[in-house]
Amino acid sequence: MSLLNRTLPQWYVLVAKSLTHKRVSALLHKLNLEYYLPVQRQLHYWSDRKKWVDVPILKPYLFLYSTEAGRDILFNTTSAFRFLRFDGKLATASQREIDDIRLLCSYGSNIKLENGQARAGDKVNIVAGPLAGLQGLVLQQNGAHKLQVQIASLGRFASVEVESSYIQTC
Repeated sequence: MSLLNRTLPQWYVLVAKSLTHKRVSALLHKLNLEYYLPVQRQLHYWSDRKKWVDVPILKPYLFLYSTEAGRDILFNTTSAFRFLRFDGKLATASQREIDDIRLLCSYGSNIKLENGQARAGDKVNIVAGPLAGLQGLVLQQNGAHKLQVQIASLGRFASVEVESSYIQTC
């Protein structure tokens, strides 16, 4: 790895152990490291009450924006997470992917994370509504348009239903 890559910050992908998202994010905050835990506010119902809850949508992933030197600080702090690797290299996310995830999290509809590669379909831009500017692939499912936004660094994609009038093919 070149010296330039060691000094430029990147979005590293962290994999948190089960049910430790809040603990890991608190640790990153305490160490003054920039991170992003993708959460969406969802209404949950119980038999006696209902409550708005911040739900991590990319379980078990968090993102750390750091240089390699800053990343090395975490190796000695806790075993509540590990760095995701693809082909022997640390997985990183682009700023565009982080911005797309943030936009998805701000959308009012529940987001469902799906495994696998995006299926063949039309590449589209969303031209209206709260997700305007997002690009993705469209599937027809039960008569509704379903937009898939690929997050290549995770090998996954998020999907959300979008009104067909908001979609324009590329």
